[in-house]
Amino acid sequence: MRFFGAAVLLVTSLLFTQPVLAQSRVALVIGNGAYEKVPELPNPTRDAADIGRALERLDFKVTQVKNVTAQEMRKAVVEFGRSAEAADLAVVFYAGHGMEVGGENWLIPISAELRSDTDIESEAISLRSVSLQVSKARKLGLVILDACRNNPFAAKMKRSISTRAVARGLAPTEPSDNVLIAYAARDGTTASDGDGRNSPFTASLLRHIETPGLEISFLFRRVRDDVMAATKREQQPFVYGSLSKDEIYLKAPAASAPAPVAFAPAPAASAPAPANPAEDEKFWLAIQTSTVAGLYEDFLARYPRSSHAEEARRRIKNFKANEVAALASPAAPPKSDATGRQGSDVKGYDVKGSDAKGSDAKGADVKTAVRNLFAPEDNQKVIAIAAAQKLELPSFTISPDQNDPLNANSKFVGVWSNKRGWTNGMGRYAMLIVTQVSATGLAKGYYLWGPPTKQSWAKDAAGYKVFAEYIENDKFSINGTPVTVKLDKNVLALSSFKKEDPSETASIELRPVWQLVPAPEQAEPSTKREKVSQPRAAKKESAAEPSPPSNASGTSMEERYRACRKLVKGFAQRDACARNGTI
Repeated sequence: MRFFGAAVLLVTSLLFTQPVLAQSRVALVIGNGAYEKVPELPNPTRDAADIGRALERLDFKVTQVKNVTAQEMRKAVVEFGRSAEAADLAVVFYAGHGMEVGGENWLIPISAELRSDTDIESEAISLRSVSLQVSKARKLGLVILDACRNNPFAAKMKRSISTRAVARGLAPTEPSDNVLIAYAARDGTTASDGDGRNSPFTASLLRHIETPGLEISFLFRRVRDDVMAATKREQQPFVYGSLSKDEIYLKAPAASAPAPVAFAPAPAASAPAPANPAEDEKFWLAIQTSTVAGLYEDFLARYPRSSHAEEARRRIKNFKANEVAALASPAAPPKSDATGRQGSDVKGYDVKGSDAKGSDAKGADVKTAVRNLFAPEDNQKVIAIAAAQKLELPSFTISPDQNDPLNANSKFVGVWSNKRGWTNGMGRYAMLIVTQVSATGLAKGYYLWGPPTKQSWAKDAAGYKVFAEYIENDKFSINGTPVTVKLDKNVLALSSFKKEDPSETASIELRPVWQLVPAPEQAEPSTKREKVSQPRAAKKESAAEPSPPSNASGTSMEERYRACRKLVKGFAQRDACARNGTI
């Protein structure tokens, strides 16, 4: 059963993109509606929220502010300008009141009173200053203004000079070479706020902004035609500025997608792998270079009759003997960061991890690891599971921004798998890879499904899809599809129903192979403890000690893992011990 995939249209079209999309993109989205001195505008905050989400799906790093004062708005614009300096594309979207005074355009914060035209410079933000900030981008600075509404400030504003114009709408503008400025209504005219959720201008922009292969000039041409049709030609959007001949896409043409990287473990150097290796052979190829006994124990549990079973038992025996030696002669403490943890980039799948420091409230010792590292052992587990379940593994990257704080939804970031498949083993195997979750809850990643079974609703081959969905109330909210994904007690539960027969439902539970943020229950005692065999001498030595050591020594995570097997019981505790170097 391939739920959550193409059959239910979960996946957005954020597949692979042109090189320009892989480069840096930043956006500032402002929605001002709750004005203090004039009637409230209902749509700007909704317009801004919807545009912000669309830009996130287009791989922009979005800063969203709403109903801000003059001071807050200036600060947001200045800080955004700093990030624009290192960006290829910089976008500012503003929805709210705007006005022209003396030929210059101004964006109005919610705190503005504007009793006189001389107050404008201290109470409003000039479009010129916003344009200067986006012009710092290397390729394109874009300012989109849904700010040409009929302005109540102009009627009551006193004029310091009788000839100084306070016109309705905005004045024409002449941006610099790499800047485009789009008005919801051309200079000297006003725009409709609309009766629906969004203004006519924003509604059309949302309709077209994520269209693959739509060059930015044609994007605004489509918006112009839509708005003029919706307003019976009373409102005409207008774009100011000119660009070079180079095409610029907010979403690249689908035809530019490179071929997906399929899962293909390298065969052993001594003997080539068969053309169609069995499941146990694929698993063995994935783990054969590992020195972690737990992977071989998992291999024996899955394939006890494999031709590699005897070799797996021999390796487990040798690894356990080395563990005892490691306990008798502990190695020097590893050189690592304050958390005692080390990590590495995993070649082939470009999976990167990060960790952060935490401090104990009772002292200065750093004991709490906030982020997990994606270690080579984790990569081997993912490859082995994908091989055993005949999943097509994409090339993915888990690389959280070191400067971004963790949020409540960071717990979703990880690799999630299952042992039985959909509907208690009657349907397909599945894997969910959540590579990142933004501060606003946009989760991105891959959904993988295995070969079809007799009970599968769809019969297509194994594959994967890219997804980008928002997380709300611990679940992915997927409009128009019958799939829900909910996290409960560190289990991702997927459920779906058949569109042709809603009474027919299916579900699956996914558990983490690796998580960016360890779940709280991982630190709790396991209800099902694993038996740890120890020589008698080792048992006597441990019995003589009042308590186990507080640190697991080792120069690598694998060495700490071996040491932790003798110090603690239970897989979850052992795994946490190996990652953090503490018990």
